[in-house]
Amino acid sequence: MHRNYLLLLALIVGQTVWAQRQLNLDKLTPFEEYLVNEIEDGKAAGVEVLLHQAGKTVWHKAWGMNDIDQQKTLEKNSIYFLQSMTKPIVSVAILQLVEKGLLSLDDAVEDYLPKIATLGVVKDISSGIKGETIPQQSTITIRHLLTHTSGLSHGLGENVFDQELFRLMYNDLFDPIYYSSVEEEVDVLFQVPLIGQPGEQWYYSAATDVLAVILHQISKQPIDRYLDEHIFTPLGMKETGYNVPPAQQARVMPVYLNNEEGVLLKSPVQARVEGNQFFGGTYGLFSSMQDYLRFCQMLLNGGEFNGQRVLSTQTVQMMTQNQVGDLLGPSRGFGLGLGVLVNTEKDPSPANSGQLYWGGYFKTHFYIDPKEELIAILMTQKIPATEEYVVALNRFVYGALE
Repeated sequence: MHRNYLLLLALIVGQTVWAQRQLNLDKLTPFEEYLVNEIEDGKAAGVEVLLHQAGKTVWHKAWGMNDIDQQKTLEKNSIYFLQSMTKPIVSVAILQLVEKGLLSLDDAVEDYLPKIATLGVVKDISSGIKGETIPQQSTITIRHLLTHTSGLSHGLGENVFDQELFRLMYNDLFDPIYYSSVEEEVDVLFQVPLIGQPGEQWYYSAATDVLAVILHQISKQPIDRYLDEHIFTPLGMKETGYNVPPAQQARVMPVYLNNEEGVLLKSPVQARVEGNQFFGGTYGLFSSMQDYLRFCQMLLNGGEFNGQRVLSTQTVQMMTQNQVGDLLGPSRGFGLGLGVLVNTEKDPSPANSGQLYWGGYFKTHFYIDPKEELIAILMTQKIPATEEYVVALNRFVYGALE
């Protein structure tokens, strides 16, 4: 009995010690130096990072410029075009419909958009979007859309199929000016075949735009109004939307790129900040650091923030569990709308198993670590999308925990 008591006590103490791991802010100095060097080397105009742990913001800094032409400093809580960090938000909206009984994860997408049932599956992606196809062998469901297992693509790969799809659907910035509505974009997406059979592969896709169309159909509300009423207003996300009010437009960070000589310049195409009618699920939202933090806190808290419940705890648990088996390999999975780190023992990341994460095409990224009660968000605006800041955000922040 005495031995069992000591074992139980050791387990309790061990859990307490784990929960009490804190960020040593002094150990974040190399991270700050790394980002400053990136700016000084002309690889980024400016970067903002926020770290939030155990209910408190413990580190929030911004470096560099918002506007390099005007030598305008990047201030904390600037406004950024989220690109694919829109996806988790629209996924939450879809799960709200599921909770209300208006939609099921196993509903056939063709019940809402019949055209999707007519799409063939390309036999060889090297033959491009007009290659020979075979019929679908199973029905595409809402779950497939949420988990990027539908067979749809995003046009971001280097194969012939994706390159042709990208040229068909987008310009270099996924510019919402290009489409007058998300329905128009989905109509274009449905002009090409699937890259694989539904449920047989994980393939990053524009499926969340299909979900946005379904959200519009079922809710009978414009997508921007639905998100504002059911997510942004309850969470106090006053600076998130598909358009930026005139009084706040000076806070928007432009998008940058390096030209062929390596010089950092503003991109010739910028995301339009007002007049947008494209309310996408794949991209389209603007937000600030503090606003996106509120969304992350809601997920970390099991669907609730500041007394407002957006999702049930059970739905958040389902959303944040791997839903795709080993389609992404032994270490990483995907939940209902965001990535899940499944097994750190088989991954070079220093993160804990259970970390939730996603990012955007302009080098924005967030992760949520439930074990550490930790939220980390990095924002900048730079193309093309590369992973070095994601790696640094994990390596330096986890290296500062003790």
